[in-house]
Amino acid sequence: MGARVASTPMGRYARHDLTRVNGAMVHELTNADGQVFAVTWSGPGKPDLRSLLGRYFETFQAANATGGRTMRALRRPQQVSQADLQIQTGGHMGWFHGVAFIPSLAPAGFSANDLPQEH
Repeated sequence: MGARVASTPMGRYARHDLTRVNGAMVHELTNADGQVFAVTWSGPGKPDLRSLLGRYFETFQAANATGGRTMRALRRPQQVSQADLQIQTGGHMGWFHGVAFIPSLAPAGFSANDLPQEH
């Protein structure tokens, strides 16, 4: 991804802040076993979601496939809302943000409200 990385232990998890060449930020949160349980991103340009979401990328694509690809469907934020996978994207031309969260991999007591918030 061509990013500078700074890691910070946060008690029950670690936060890895990646600053992309264009100034965009990506935050990865990993549990005690080193598994990524959440990713947030914000900044100019969309990050490579295939890299960020890994094996969950296909679920993300399938959830956002629309039959006719109408203008309305193309303009709405992409999202996945499943019991163990939550992904939300948003933004506008030149500034994008999003979050992916896997509750089953998060440390006990961690909730979506604890995720880094940037818009």
